[in-house]
Amino acid sequence: MARPKSEARRQTIIDSAIKLIAREGLGAATAAIAKDAGVPNGSLFTYFPTKVELFNALYTEIKEELISTVDDGLSNAGDEREQLLHVWARWTRWGAANGEKRRVLAQLSMSEDVLESTKMAGFAAAHRSVNLIRQVARHGALRGQDSAFVGAVVESLANTTMDFMSRNPKHAEEVCMSTFEFLWKALR
Repeated sequence: MARPKSEARRQTIIDSAIKLIAREGLGAATAAIAKDAGVPNGSLFTYFPTKVELFNALYTEIKEELISTVDDGLSNAGDEREQLLHVWARWTRWGAANGEKRRVLAQLSMSEDVLESTKMAGFAAAHRSVNLIRQVARHGALRGQDSAFVGAVVESLANTTMDFMSRNPKHAEEVCMSTFEFLWKALR
């Protein structure tokens, strides 16, 4: 009889995968991930039968954490500007505080090993923020542009903001707020 899977062991594997992929890239060996997690190599494959399944699980878990962080309290945020500020501040603060997860998510987002259905599920889960950005963008300098282009512009600004917030924590809030003002003027 097979032993029941442990959620704690699964999470330890996920945490080790995040750490090693952030440091070594998607080529990080599953044996190294298992070793770092303190589990036999075969145990990793009990939880994630293939590296592709591990990558998809990582993508989903990190994306869900980010979306949950951003969405928390959004319905109480007020008008469009306050809602966008809520999304922006929570997104960039999460990214500045979670550099490893952000690097892994970026790599996985570009990986062909992460299924298109997994990526689409992540995109669909972020519908509140995505729809808000689309709604605000209908009025500003980017109006009429393809929504994928608008999203890429916003994401690029967010990534730049997170980089600078994490490099200089003393000025992180100032960077967050000034780039929000820039974003608001560009979209609105």
